[in-house]
Amino acid sequence: MDIRKAAMLVALGLTTLSAPLAFAADGDGMQSFRSEVHTMANKEGMVSKKEFMAMMEKKWNAMDKSGKGMLSVADVMRIFSDSKGQ
Repeated sequence: MDIRKAAMLVALGLTTLSAPLAFAADGDGMQSFRSEVHTMANKEGMVSKKEFMAMMEKKWNAMDKSGKGMLSVADVMRIFSDSKGQ
C-alpha cells in the first residue's frame, strides 16, 4: 500500500471516529430535537413526513429572517443545536 492510500485511510478513520464526538458536543441540542420528534410520533412510534417537514420549515423560517430562502451551513447546523432552531 502506498503512502497516499495509507494517509487517506487514516484521514477517513479519524473523520469517522470524530463525527459522534462532534454531535455529542452540541449540548442538549440533539436531545431537544429527539424530544420534539418523539412528541410528534403516533402510538406506533411513527412520524409523518408532513409533520416532520412542517417542524423543519418552522425552524428554517425562524432563522431565515431576511426571507432569501437560503441559510449558511452554520445556520443550518444550528437548527439541531437548540430547541428553537435559533
